[in-house]
Amino acid sequence: MKRIFLFLAIFAIATTFVFGQSKDEQEIRQTLNTIADALVKNDIATVSNHYADSYTFTNEQGETTNKTRRLEGIKNTRRESFSYGEMNIRVFGNTAVAIVNPTFTPIDTNGQKTTVQDRATLTLVKTDGRWQIVAIQTTNNLINQAGTQSETEKQIGEVLTNWGNALGRRDAATVEKIMPADFMLMSPDGKLYSSRAEYLEVVKNYPTEATITGKGEKTIVAGDTAVQSGTYSVTPKTGGANATSFSYTATFVRRDGRWMPIAFNSRAMQQK
Repeated sequence: MKRIFLFLAIFAIATTFVFGQSKDEQEIRQTLNTIADALVKNDIATVSNHYADSYTFTNEQGETTNKTRRLEGIKNTRRESFSYGEMNIRVFGNTAVAIVNPTFTPIDTNGQKTTVQDRATLTLVKTDGRWQIVAIQTTNNLINQAGTQSETEKQIGEVLTNWGNALGRRDAATVEKIMPADFMLMSPDGKLYSSRAEYLEVVKNYPTEATITGKGEKTIVAGDTAVQSGTYSVTPKTGGANATSFSYTATFVRRDGRWMPIAFNSRAMQQK
């Protein structure tokens, strides 16, 4: 008998929660859950169907992206999980505003995973009987803010290690996956490579395979931008040449949940 009463009590609470929501709010929750599931499956057609043609996305820096460009970014990002978290929804006729806390785990090209949490404001409009997102604006709100500095340093360190290993074996294909197309590098001899394409030619024509090791000494993090200074050394695997040491300053940006090098400047250190 007690079990029956307990079941009825739980059922009553659940029923009150569901029916306490308006039909529109329930539809919006279902829409967002459908989008979240599609993002994990990389189902671009479903995501596109729930984004209005006039859709705009505004990131933490105030940069605005249209639907086409946003879908392209989504298409090129793997996710292990995605959830909109707690949803605070307000409906005003055929317009609604949802405050959500998206939490997701992107996977980079090297299989590295990063858990990210943002706060976002979504604007939806009901057209022809269904809800579509017309605008999203995010405000960076990373999980475990106290640990952001050390976590960022760890992630950047992994990127630099993967980059150094790929460069040392002249693996241009892996290097290409690590950095964005707008990457630029100032070499120790003062030559500027203003794009990833230019730099990849250097990688392909690297004179010999080498062991490249480095150490970050100071990292400054400001939102989705980080600047790290440190040192690294290059030791050719053939020819008997000694290691050459360099100091560097690297600028990283966080895009779609992962840190990417956007600029790199180095110079040779005086040998002691």
